[in-house]
Amino acid sequence: MKSYCYQSLISLCIALITLKDYYVWTINATYESNGFQQLPGICQLYNGTICKEFLKNSYVFISPNVTIYDLEERLRAAYGVIKESKDMNSNCRKYALPSLCLSSLPICRTPERTNLLYFANVAMIKNKYGGNYTRRKRFVSKDSKNRHSFLKKKSVYYSDVFTKDVSSKYPPTRESENLKRICREECELLENELCQKEYAIAKRHPVIGIVGVEECQKIPQDKDCSTLGITIEVDDAENCFWEDGSSYRGIKNVSVSGKPCLRWSWLMKEISDFPELIGQNYCRNPGSMEKTPWCFVDDKSLDRSIEPCDIPKCVDKIWLSIIVTLGLIIATVVLISILLLKKKKCEMKNIQNINTPNAGNNIYGNSQLNTNQDSGRPSNSLIDQIGIPSKNIEKNSLLRIPHFTLQDIEFCEELGEGAFGKVYKGQLTQPNKKTVNVAIKALKENASLKTQQDFKREIELISDLKHQNIVCILGVILNKEPYCMLFEYMANGDLHEFLISNSPIENKSLLQLEFLKIAMQISEGMEYLSGHHYVHRDLAARNCLVNDGLIVKISDFGLSRDIYSSDYYRVQSKSLLPVRWMPSESILYGKFTTESDIWSFGVVLWEIYSYGMQPYCGYSNPEVINLIRSRQLLSCPDNCPTAVYSLMIECWHEQAVKRPTFSDISHRLKTWYDGHVKISNQKSEIN
Repeated sequence: MKSYCYQSLISLCIALITLKDYYVWTINATYESNGFQQLPGICQLYNGTICKEFLKNSYVFISPNVTIYDLEERLRAAYGVIKESKDMNSNCRKYALPSLCLSSLPICRTPERTNLLYFANVAMIKNKYGGNYTRRKRFVSKDSKNRHSFLKKKSVYYSDVFTKDVSSKYPPTRESENLKRICREECELLENELCQKEYAIAKRHPVIGIVGVEECQKIPQDKDCSTLGITIEVDDAENCFWEDGSSYRGIKNVSVSGKPCLRWSWLMKEISDFPELIGQNYCRNPGSMEKTPWCFVDDKSLDRSIEPCDIPKCVDKIWLSIIVTLGLIIATVVLISILLLKKKKCEMKNIQNINTPNAGNNIYGNSQLNTNQDSGRPSNSLIDQIGIPSKNIEKNSLLRIPHFTLQDIEFCEELGEGAFGKVYKGQLTQPNKKTVNVAIKALKENASLKTQQDFKREIELISDLKHQNIVCILGVILNKEPYCMLFEYMANGDLHEFLISNSPIENKSLLQLEFLKIAMQISEGMEYLSGHHYVHRDLAARNCLVNDGLIVKISDFGLSRDIYSSDYYRVQSKSLLPVRWMPSESILYGKFTTESDIWSFGVVLWEIYSYGMQPYCGYSNPEVINLIRSRQLLSCPDNCPTAVYSLMIECWHEQAVKRPTFSDISHRLKTWYDGHVKISNQKSEIN
């Protein structure tokens, strides 16, 4: 009977929910204006389609001032972005939708109690003010005792409604223990290992981010949680490996030298490609990189090293078992035969002439199995080959960057401040005792675990970039705080400042040959990045650096100063976006591709020929977005050749597929540059 009453009450509540929007907003305003906490949320039966697979017949928690229909539309838009995304790893993609659904619509454990509490609050506020909400502030300020009396009645009301469940005596919120949220361990595996890049993009994405991605560190540890089905591939009974060990899933976590294995996610690049590595430090051979299972170990002389594990081959083990079994059988037969021979000695006088097998010779002496068994064990040469990472960086793509200590560098002056901390000019003493100027990107001390992981992720992303027009990383310091990345130092600062300092305002100017040389180097650097499937997302003059000899290199290591704060704008999310350098598909849909980088390159060309002027100068960021959407493009800068401006217009084509490629842009700029060089040489010869 009691259950029937609860169900009836829930049906009534849900009917009222569809009419609650304006009423709840008014009640919330009243509730908050009197110093009380916000009204608790409500539980509603999920009847949508996007999350039907995960939330069918479940009551989900709806926060105040939002409806389930609003959330459904946001989820629909986010799912559309996920389906069209080309950047998402296949091993991560299958967890994207359940993660979004269970994050934005957590399941209610006690829907009846939560809804009773919601309407209890509404009823109490209505009774308190008699429906007159317009005079609530003056009424409360007139008599402060009324508020105390109201709180006391509210507390009694809660006790009357919830007399058995202590956890429900406070208003249920998203952080309440009344909600069944995603399992924290699985959330952290997604964010920090399996979907590290995708999780970071999702939080900043203007469409996905607004749905709500879980902050894993804020999720309570609870056994009764919503699982995403992530499993760690482990087989306790597996104690040998087949072939090269790429399918080995045992629990061996010590190297051949007895050193404990380190967790794979600490050092392995792109762990999302190898789901068998998540959440563990067991010996593995991901992607058949080596001939046997191996792991990372601590090696003070080498900072980090990799070693094989002492795991036998299953073939050797089987043959060894067969041989031992045969040996026991033969020995048993021989023993029985001897006993029988002694017993029937008198009847079998010729028994002494029978030749019995010599177990030692036949099984262990001349057999080829002994050779095979030895060959299955790792040799010292293999250890030497794998254990020296400085000689195998290119081979394994695991330990790519030289490691230094704080004693190897000297901090000279502060250059600016980036997302991770301050950036300094310094000097690095190399192993050959030579010193070289470097830019030091230091991680601020006591940084959060998330910031440290982002810092490590950036090292992994840029470690493979080697090009004459890309600012390359020279090394890292990871043994002691402050952790640092070391880059080659560019003497003339960023391109934006260089253009301004060489502009007519400073009574200087650049030659057409110099304009083309700058543009050509940037296009060649971007051609290299796009060829390696990298999308820059923030190509601008401020993110290009200039060295002596007019050498220009693309950078993005966060030398962001306050003077550039006006270049970024928040669009429907917490992320700051450089809208003046972005095409409409990136602004509206958060779609970043090589084609959007080509649009940005067109804006960089405009910056070069404008001597560093801000694009759409004089317009606010919202006005710039409207200008871009209405195809009002930047005008041709003074003294800019028609051919170059035509190239800018091509880069700004409304249809991304019709924009020129970086290869085509580089070819054209090089042709123009060579033509100017030829003309300059001819003039020199005439003079």
